Amino acid sequence: KDLIWRCDTAGRFTYLNQAWEQTYGYQTEEMLGRAFTEFEDPEGAVQDPEVFRKLLAGGSMTDYETTHLSKKGEAITLLCNAVPIYDAGDHIVGAQGTAYDITERKRTEAIREHLIEELEAKNAELERFTYTVSHDLKTPLVTIRSFLGLLHQDIAAGDADRIAHDTAYIDTAADKMGHLLDELLELSRIGRLVNTPEEISLTELVQHAAEQVAGQIEARSVVVAIAPDMPVIFGDRMRLLEVFQNLIENAVKFMGEQPGPRIEVTAHRNGEACICMVQDNGMGIEPKYHDKIFGLFERLDPDEQGTGIGLALVKRIIEVHGGKIWVESEGPGQGSTFHFTLPIREEAAQKTMAM
Repeated sequence: KDLIWRCDTAGRFTYLNQAWEQTYGYQTEEMLGRAFTEFEDPEGAVQDPEVFRKLLAGGSMTDYETTHLSKKGEAITLLCNAVPIYDAGDHIVGAQGTAYDITERKRTEAIREHLIEELEAKNAELERFTYTVSHDLKTPLVTIRSFLGLLHQDIAAGDADRIAHDTAYIDTAADKMGHLLDELLELSRIGRLVNTPEEISLTELVQHAAEQVAGQIEARSVVVAIAPDMPVIFGDRMRLLEVFQNLIENAVKFMGEQPGPRIEVTAHRNGEACICMVQDNGMGIEPKYHDKIFGLFERLDPDEQGTGIGLALVKRIIEVHGGKIWVESEGPGQGSTFHFTLPIREEAAQKTMAM
C-alpha cells in the first residue's frame, strides 16, 4: 500500500495517510510536525536531504530509494516519488509524494545475490576441483604404470634389487593416491555429517591438538605456547580438533631455518564470538598468497609433502561453524598469524551448523 505524505519547507510532516501507522508502528500524531530526518536510518542508504534540496529548487524525483527506521528500530526501505508544492503565488511551500515499502523485496534480492555469489564461487571451486583432482590423481597413476612396466622387465631379468626398487615406488604412489582420496572424502563430508555440538574448553582442545602432532613438534624442537583459561566455545569437538591440529602441524612444517621456532595459540572473547589466533615465527607468507593458500590443492612449496587440502579443510570447518578465517603475515621470514572466529553461544553454533 502506498504511503502518502506532505511536508513544509523545513521538512516537517504536515500530512500522512493511514499506511504510515501500519508500516512504521507510530501513531500519526507522533509523526506529524516532526522532520523526516528524525526517522532516517543512520546506517542505511539515505537520499532524503539531497532529494529535498532538489524539490525546494523546483525539481521532482522519481523512483529513488531511502531507508528509515520503524518505531521498533527496524530498517524500512522505501521506493519514493516526490514533487514540490506551490501556493497561489507560485512559491514553493513544501513537498509531497508517495512511498512504497520494498523492504521484503530488497531482503529477497540480497539473499538472491548472496546465493548467486555462493553458487558462482562453488562453480569456480568445482572447476578447479575437477582439474586439480584429475591432475593430482593422474600423477601417482603415471608413476604406478611406469614402474609396473619396469617391474615386468626386472622380473624377467631376475634382478631382485631393481624389483624391490620398482615396488617401493609403486607403494609410495599408491599411498599418496589413497591419502589424497581420504582427504577429499573428508572434505566432502563437512557440512553434511555433523557431530553433536557441545561446550568445549579451547585450552583443553588445543592441548589435545598439540599432543596429536607431538612427534613433529619434538623433531623440530618447536616451543608451543598455549594460553591458559581461553574461552569455552560451542561446536563440533572432532572437527575443531582438526582445525587446531592442522594449523599447528602447518606452522611446524613451515618453520624454515628459524633457530628458535615458536608457536603461540591464544583466544579472546569478542561479543558472541571467540577470536582465535595461531601465531608462528616461521617462513611467513607473501601478501599476494594470503587468500590463495585456502584454495584446494594449493601448495606454495611444491617440494613440500602434503596434498594441499589441509587449509581448505580448515576453512570449510570454520565456515560451517559460522566463522571466518584469514591470515596475516608481513612476508618471507616474518612469521604468520592465522585468525579465525568461532561462536560462543549455543544458539549461534546450532543455527549455522544446521545450514
